[in-house]
Amino acid sequence: MDKIKGEGCEKFKIFPLHEVFYIECVISAAESAIRSWEELNKIISNSELLVGNGLKTIDLSENIINQAGIISKYFYPPSNKGIHKFRSEKLRESYDIDNFNLLEERGFRNHIEHFDERLDKFLKDCGAGVIIPKRLFKTSEEIDSIINVFKAYVINDFKLISLSQEIELKPLVEEIYRVYNLSIDFIENRGRLPR
Repeated sequence: MDKIKGEGCEKFKIFPLHEVFYIECVISAAESAIRSWEELNKIISNSELLVGNGLKTIDLSENIINQAGIISKYFYPPSNKGIHKFRSEKLRESYDIDNFNLLEERGFRNHIEHFDERLDKFLKDCGAGVIIPKRLFKTSEEIDSIINVFKAYVINDFKLISLSQEIELKPLVEEIYRVYNLSIDFIENRGRLPR
């Protein structure tokens, strides 16, 4: 259903001529995440690049998560009332996103939005053990339970570890690609979402 009732007249969840702006915003964030994913894979698949740029994988991973958070907010806004609610409903319908979608999961978004607070707590609670500031690991098995990881990338697991929280990138990136491809289809349909 594309329209809602309100104040004696019909209103659209998203006014049709405005749909293209939401689509373009999703494309912009998705393209940034995809570029980071492709560069990350280029680095980890080339031993020479890995030696010189291995730690860059951490920054690229963080960008993927940041962009996923931006995309997520269009589908699951912090304030789910009024126009934000209607917009998010229309976008979820159009992009075939249900409440079990990875973009709905708040863990990675909260990690971004509350990073400063989590950093305070991480540093306060790291009294015992070793703190690794920034590191590349081949496998998760290399990480000892007494190690506190500020930021790391685990190559074989496609995983970012930040403040000892693990965030798997591969499923997140797969969903970003799916949303991106749909967005391109919508742009080719004159910037309109499906009815």
